[in-house]
Amino acid sequence: MEAGGEAIRGMDFSLTGKLSLVFSGEKGIMTGKKYFHMRKFCKRQKEDLEMNFTLGTYQAGKTTVLPVFIGQNVDQLGLKLSDYHGKKKDHVVWFDHNGTRFVVVGLGDVKKFELNKYRDAVAFGARAARKEGVNDVTVLLPEGTAYSKEDLVHTAAEGYVMGEYQFNKYKAKKEESTVKNITIASLDGDIAGLEDALNRGKIYGEGTVIARELNNEPTNKMRPYDLADFVENLFKDSGATVEIFKGEELEKLQYNGLIAVGRGSAHKPAMIKINFQNDKSKELTALVGKGLTFDVGGYSLKLSRDLSDMRMDMGGAAATVGAMYILTRLNAPVNVIGIIGTCENLIDNNAMLPGEIIEYRNGKTVSVGNTDAEGRLVLADALILSQELGATRVIDIATLTGACMRALGSKMSGLWANDESVGDTVKQAANFTGEKVWELPLFDEYEDLLYSPIADIANISSGDLGGAITAALFLRNFVGENQKWAHVDMAGPMAVNRSHSFSNEGATGYGARLLAEFAQR
Repeated sequence: MEAGGEAIRGMDFSLTGKLSLVFSGEKGIMTGKKYFHMRKFCKRQKEDLEMNFTLGTYQAGKTTVLPVFIGQNVDQLGLKLSDYHGKKKDHVVWFDHNGTRFVVVGLGDVKKFELNKYRDAVAFGARAARKEGVNDVTVLLPEGTAYSKEDLVHTAAEGYVMGEYQFNKYKAKKEESTVKNITIASLDGDIAGLEDALNRGKIYGEGTVIARELNNEPTNKMRPYDLADFVENLFKDSGATVEIFKGEELEKLQYNGLIAVGRGSAHKPAMIKINFQNDKSKELTALVGKGLTFDVGGYSLKLSRDLSDMRMDMGGAAATVGAMYILTRLNAPVNVIGIIGTCENLIDNNAMLPGEIIEYRNGKTVSVGNTDAEGRLVLADALILSQELGATRVIDIATLTGACMRALGSKMSGLWANDESVGDTVKQAANFTGEKVWELPLFDEYEDLLYSPIADIANISSGDLGGAITAALFLRNFVGENQKWAHVDMAGPMAVNRSHSFSNEGATGYGARLLAEFAQR
């Protein structure tokens, strides 16, 4: 995260075409189920765990996740509940009745219901079932909501996958999961025929888990080339193609912002391009992610007691990878490229210095006033590349500024857009996925704060206020005149410090579902 920002909180892992989570051996396998190999350094703690999701009906005798509203009557299940049980809480209540163990989770007032409350409820149920060591779980849909059964089924599958996720592979003691089969069911009607919604929900959850896994990895396990290798292996035989630019090739292509930021690290930078042009009749959309695998601030050194979570400054890159995974697994009819600039912002005798000039390949020059305003320097190269590839619609996502987090808190991202239609599309996607955004202005009068006497633009504002807005204005300088562009600053919701929702402790995977949904609209 860039200048003015406090420290942000902070496999051989395969996913099958059947949408079961499968943890395989060291070598990748390709079958009709489309196993995706991921590198050994990201190997998860489970070796042969499958989670099989099906649609069905409620059957007594199984552990059952029961979401309820305040005042809801569930006499048909033989349970006598009070208003207390319907209140939204950070814990569940167990009921045993006629051989069935009910995990009762409160949803609060039905008039204030939104899908995120159901995601939370299902995630709480998933963790409770894991603690009980059961094999089979039924998840019931809530009754009496304004949402379609299709949306509720999607959310149930998504919430369970996200709630089940743990990042504990480096711990000696692990809470193992025994759950094999999850049945989504409804008490007030048949849900047959909603397999596509179930399918999509599971894949959306999986994409989020990939983003979390990447972001949670320790600094010494996730360097720029590790990320590049991960991406290359993930999308092997997926229908997408991957290009990675490193070393002399980066210099030849003049990705000078990325090179400058990464100069201080022994682990060199890379530019990653993921192509999934499944329907070229549609306008080309670029998903652009910031991939700082660690950010100490360079010579504008960050001051904090604990900087370990600065490994999560690659949250935008993780979201982009997760989104591209979702799109490829859905075989979505989209025309999309993912672009990630990845590097480390460290200090040595070759590191970028305040006062340097960066000359970009589009002819613009930037004076470096603060080396901790590095994310925008990397994103500038990626945005230029999106123009050159012909993308007419582009969204960048980054853990960019502490200013945005201070303005909006930890529950939502800032959104800026140069086109009303693209901004509205981001908001519609966010409303569906529950990844909240709040639109802020591209206030032209603040461009003067980026004035430089020696270059076209400075990388840091001359004022102390409005830092998130001036960061967005800086990026706008690298957007094409004919590009519809949106910028998402996700510094706030990037991570949480405890498992109080469908986002477990650590990285949230924010943005993976949002970008995937945006790309399909």
